[in-house]
Parts: sequence; C-alpha cells; structure tokens
Amino acid sequence: MEIQIQKIGLFRPGKNPKSCTLSLDMDWKIDYTNFEKDSVGYTFYVESLNGIPLNFKIEGKVVLENSEKLPENLSEVLLDSGLNIMVELFNITRDRTISVQNELVSIDEFQRKVKNLEV
Repeated sequence: MEIQIQKIGLFRPGKNPKSCTLSLDMDWKIDYTNFEKDSVGYTFYVESLNGIPLNFKIEGKVVLENSEKLPENLSEVLLDSGLNIMVELFNITRDRTISVQNELVSIDEFQRKVKNLEV
C-alpha cells in the first residue's frame, strides 16, 4: 500500500493571536472517494474548536497492490500522518521576528565601501 498526497491546505489566521495555544480539541473527518480496483481517494479535514482558529485539509490517494483490501487501520494511519504534517506546517509558517540593523554612513564612507567591492 502506498499513501500519496496530492494537495495540502493550511488555513490559519493572518496574524498569530497572542496568548493562544494550539488546542487538541479538534474536529476531524476523512472522506473516502473514487473507489477503484487498485486505489481509493481520500480527503482529510481538521478544524480546531478552541484556541487558534485553524483549518487543515489533505487530498490524496491510497494505492493498493494486487487488489489488496483496504487495511482496517487506514483511517488511524491517515489521521496520525495528517496531524503530524499539520503541526510541522503550522510551525514553519508561524510569524518570525527578524532584526535588521540600520547603519547611517556618510556618502564618502559609502563610496569607499563601494570602491573596495569593485576591486
């Protein structure tokens, strides 16, 4: 069996709300679609009920080998994998503060620095 991901969507607030936590109180569901001989499509949804407003969605396909049956724990595997992906995406898309140091220099000093770069 091979689990493929075709689309991922993470819909989070434009700004990180202050003093909010990512609550484990979430509503989730998996819709199975496109049942074929060797594959089945799925759409995995997660929505947070408290804390940071968050909606997450994965669309994909489960490819079966040699007409094998769908495993009984498929929903559990998709849930576990989907939540791990959601947390990783949430972490890498958070706001980050970057400090930029602004130096004031005279025009003569700036020209010297540019000349040094040309050499």
